[in-house]
Amino acid sequence: MEPLIMGQTSLKNSRLEENMTSFMENKELVAMTIILLLLSILCKFITGIFLNSLIKEAENMSATENKILKQCKIKFRNCYKLNDGVPNIPVFVDKFINRIQIGKFSMDGLSHFAGQLMMLSVFFAGAGACKGIIDGKTLGEILPFYLMSFLGLYLYFSVSGMVDLNGKRAALKTSLTDYLENHMAVRLSVLDETESLINGEVPAPKAEKGRKQASVNAAEIAEVSAPVKKERVKGIPIQEKSLAEEQLEEQVFTKNQEKELEELLKEFFA
Repeated sequence: MEPLIMGQTSLKNSRLEENMTSFMENKELVAMTIILLLLSILCKFITGIFLNSLIKEAENMSATENKILKQCKIKFRNCYKLNDGVPNIPVFVDKFINRIQIGKFSMDGLSHFAGQLMMLSVFFAGAGACKGIIDGKTLGEILPFYLMSFLGLYLYFSVSGMVDLNGKRAALKTSLTDYLENHMAVRLSVLDETESLINGEVPAPKAEKGRKQASVNAAEIAEVSAPVKKERVKGIPIQEKSLAEEQLEEQVFTKNQEKELEELLKEFFA
């Protein structure tokens, strides 16, 4: 019984050695598969680390020394002065993030490049399996290529989920939008008002608001009290009666009519 077991184990070991020798015969394809897989994972890590540094710096935008964030503030200031404000700050932040570059690649471009490297890694693993099939290798001899491609895909997507580039990008957008909308835009508007006051000018929004308020007040005054017009009859100025005086005269006239009617009724029944 023991010699049979020893024979089976030796047969398994010999088959495993044959599979490994056939797998290592294609050293170039195996090396390309591993190198491309490592490069794709490295691109993901670089992008994630870069976004982490921007998020940390964005928490203190007023005193940051990061060149990219300083460039964001300068562009926002110039756009604010040229257009008298930035109507849609989230769109401005999206455009700025899309233009951020890591070396010669944008952030999205580097992420897509990592995906392309991963696909090339799978391609070279598949090429090794196809070459083994052409050479007449058995399933056990070409199986390591399939296992390597599946493990590479699992490792790549695990790293992508751990890095979470979309979540980091959303966090960076939130920080930049909050600073530009709630801090920098307010400061720029205050600076514009102070400059206009120093120059002896009235800011355009306030002047327009004052004109609207004056027109509303004039309309209310015209409705509350009727305008006094002067007419000349035989050279004597006569002041026109206001609306309140006319209503008072109507009330007095109706009271006099009621008294006369009561006296007539008393005389008739007497």
